[in-house]
Amino acid sequence: MSFKHFYRVRAWIALTCFSFSHFAAAQAATQAVPLSAEHARALGVRTSTVSATETLDVGTHARVVFRPDAQYVVAAPYPGIVPRVLVAIGQTVRPGQPLASYLSPQLFDARRALAEANSQARLAQQALVRDQSLYEDGIIAASRWQATQARATEAAAMARARRAEMASAGVVFAGAGDEGQLVASHHGIVSEVSAVPGARVEGASPLFRIVDPDALELDLLLGRDIPVPSPGERVEVARRGAAGTVVGVAPAGDGTAGMRVRASLERRGDLRAGESVNVTLKLRSREGKDAPGRVRVPAAAVAYWQGAPGVFVATDKGFRFQAVTLESTDEANAVVRGNLPAGTRVAVSGIGALKGLLAGDQ
Repeated sequence: MSFKHFYRVRAWIALTCFSFSHFAAAQAATQAVPLSAEHARALGVRTSTVSATETLDVGTHARVVFRPDAQYVVAAPYPGIVPRVLVAIGQTVRPGQPLASYLSPQLFDARRALAEANSQARLAQQALVRDQSLYEDGIIAASRWQATQARATEAAAMARARRAEMASAGVVFAGAGDEGQLVASHHGIVSEVSAVPGARVEGASPLFRIVDPDALELDLLLGRDIPVPSPGERVEVARRGAAGTVVGVAPAGDGTAGMRVRASLERRGDLRAGESVNVTLKLRSREGKDAPGRVRVPAAAVAYWQGAPGVFVATDKGFRFQAVTLESTDEANAVVRGNLPAGTRVAVSGIGALKGLLAGDQ
């Protein structure tokens, strides 16, 4: 026998065994265990009724954090000196409000460059208007008219670049002495002041931190004992008057099986950043019309048959093993997905006896 033929035979055997095992699992998942009520009681089989609801409430913990856009830093645009600090920690500021005065040779050099660029742009625009009239009257050549257009475009671009540089510096010139002042660009509360009057600072050194106390989110780290919510599902902190919606789910990234969940708050109640609170996940029982439902059953009802989780559902003639998807479990309850309508009775004791009868029926 050639090696090629040998490997083909071995692959066929493996595929046959794989198909047989899946067929057996499917048979076990649908085959009923005939059992009378008297025999079930003798084996110690007891059942519990499944109660289905629109939402499934699951309690867990969350940390209150700032949204990524809730805080920003005002930094020194150039190396310089802070002569005066105009705000204090805890003070509410509005956009455009001065935070500190600022002196820097580079700042005044940038201002001079802006004035020069604006002047050049105005002159180029005047030349453009003049040469356009001369070109239309046939006094100048087309090449001169095109050169004037190019100079006007370059001058306007340079002026825009200089204005953008000054805007990014976050400095305005005001007061009798026309002094430079660092200003706030957002509404918020001053949470940190690093500027010291009279001290020299390097460029890009953080001087103020401003936060929006209303821009809060909930950060949840869920283990295997908590079902993972989907974006759009609700989160409530009932005792604190807060509620929100799940906006993102991602692996924790710390080497564990945990999932990190972010929820935006529509009502922040009296929550404060940094505290830990008890929250309730409002999980949808069914994602779609034909999707398997999500229900809570006693943890003792979950059984494993040929490696697949499931429950023994009571029927008129006995019990049948029904495979389910196990989402979470703790000592008392398990959350599963499967075709388990309200009123379905599942076995919660005598599971070993039922598995034995199922194995004997195979």
